[in-house]
Amino acid sequence: MRNSIDKKILVPLMILLMVSILIIVIVLVVNGYNLLLDNHINISYRNLEEMIFTIEKVNDDIKDESGAKDFIINYYKDLGKNNLIIFSDDEILLNTFQNNNFIEEFMNEELNKGPESLTIGNYIFTYKKYDKWNWVIAYSLNRDSLLNEVMESQQSIILIALIALVFSMHASIFITHNISKPIKMLAEHCNKIVADGIYKERIEIKRNDEIGTLADAFNNMLNTVQNNTDRLIEATKFNEDILRNVSTGIVTADQHGRILSINQTAENLLIPAAEKIGLVKECLHEQIMETLNTKMKINKILAFDDEHGNKKYIDVTTSLLIGGDGSISGAICNFNDITERKRIENSMSTLDRLTTIGQFASGIAHEVRNPLAGMKTSIQVLKNRLCKEDNDMVVSNKKLLNGVLFEIDRLNNLITDLLNFAKPSVPNFEKTDLLEVLNRSLSLIGEAAKKNNIEINIENNCKNTAAYVDKAQTEQIFINIINNAFYAMHKGGTLNISFNNCPQKEKFIEIIFHDNGCGIQSQDLAKVFNPFFTTNPQGTGLGLSVVYELVMGNQGEIDIQSAVNEGTKVIIRFPINGGSNEN
Repeated sequence: MRNSIDKKILVPLMILLMVSILIIVIVLVVNGYNLLLDNHINISYRNLEEMIFTIEKVNDDIKDESGAKDFIINYYKDLGKNNLIIFSDDEILLNTFQNNNFIEEFMNEELNKGPESLTIGNYIFTYKKYDKWNWVIAYSLNRDSLLNEVMESQQSIILIALIALVFSMHASIFITHNISKPIKMLAEHCNKIVADGIYKERIEIKRNDEIGTLADAFNNMLNTVQNNTDRLIEATKFNEDILRNVSTGIVTADQHGRILSINQTAENLLIPAAEKIGLVKECLHEQIMETLNTKMKINKILAFDDEHGNKKYIDVTTSLLIGGDGSISGAICNFNDITERKRIENSMSTLDRLTTIGQFASGIAHEVRNPLAGMKTSIQVLKNRLCKEDNDMVVSNKKLLNGVLFEIDRLNNLITDLLNFAKPSVPNFEKTDLLEVLNRSLSLIGEAAKKNNIEINIENNCKNTAAYVDKAQTEQIFINIINNAFYAMHKGGTLNISFNNCPQKEKFIEIIFHDNGCGIQSQDLAKVFNPFFTTNPQGTGLGLSVVYELVMGNQGEIDIQSAVNEGTKVIIRFPINGGSNEN
């Protein structure tokens, strides 16, 4: 647990004050003791001088030395002076001192003439020799009593010192609080900033000293941090907005290939837990690891089927993630959904191929049609000439000639289809109800549906099914697609036709023809719009080619999705204002 700033300031300050006052008290007591001791020693010296003076006078007045000694002893005994000792050699003549042990020790000491002092135990003896009588006169001082006397005399000073100590302690507490309060405010504010991340609050300390300067500097620092944080947050949000809204999927990984971040576009593509999407994730991770291992930029195009069975293409590029200092911190993978671009490229390729084939077919059709017309006329003349009589030979000739005429008409129809494919008529755009056109188309081929036991369901999810298209060409488109569906369901089935507002493109109507027939092989799916490609022995292979040309001519789009033994879905999109001036 951390010690508070109050304790860190107050405790040393208290100790310093107490030690200082204690030292002052000790100095005062010691000085008082020394002064009192010196004073008592000086008094003892004066008393000894007075006694020597008195002895000299008595010795002069009384000629009898023995009588003079007795007079002096009796005089000082009657005088009642305390702590007075007179001895000669080993004989104590006068003793008003209570502790004889120290007297004996004192008497055994080798003494000078004096006056001098001698310390024995807790006692100080001041003495002087009187050589005429061989006397030693001494006074004893008890140092403990002197100390008690000093303490009694210094009581007021000690009391003042204690009062000063208490006052100093209160002053120290006040000073400590005055110093620590703004520091604690700064610390609490810092903790609050760390805990809550709020930089808007400011600390209010109005002082003119260094703490006030520190508070101002702290507030200025907060302003700077707040401004920098705001700019950083704005930049971060801006970068996040870019990553979230950019149409490119972005994935970053560390040096070990662990995914660090993934933007919204990448999530939309990779989050679904479908098996094929899992394969895409695995391919992306493998390409990231390849970039980390080879330290090279890698570009690949991945093709897969989404959860709805639609073909998807993504263009994947992986490169090293290099920091500002040149160090490699991982890898970055960016990828784009190029399905639409691929569709357009395929459409352009198909269109170019169809255009070339159409030009070639147009030339052939014209070259073949003219001889066919002559052949048909000649056969008809021969028929009229050879079939006037009614016999077996004539019947046989007539049957042969009718067969030739039938094949000539069939070739003529094929040439007509070729010419329609090669040079479709210019669309006559008019506001057309597509649902009405569909109903009319179904009325023309409805018998075939009944014959093949095919159920037709129509679902309209649009408020308005009108679009600016060529009505006749649209009817031909619908009939060709429905006929193909009927052929795929020759053993019976269901054809679901729905009208929808196109979710991918605004102002488009989407018509979906979905059958549950035999489906189309995956290797044949890319060829269905090629002229003369067909799996129907009775077909010409021009039906879907003509449909493609007519849809393109009406500024629409067509897409086919199919799975073997599951069915085929033909999606046609027409712009609502495709051929109008509003477009």
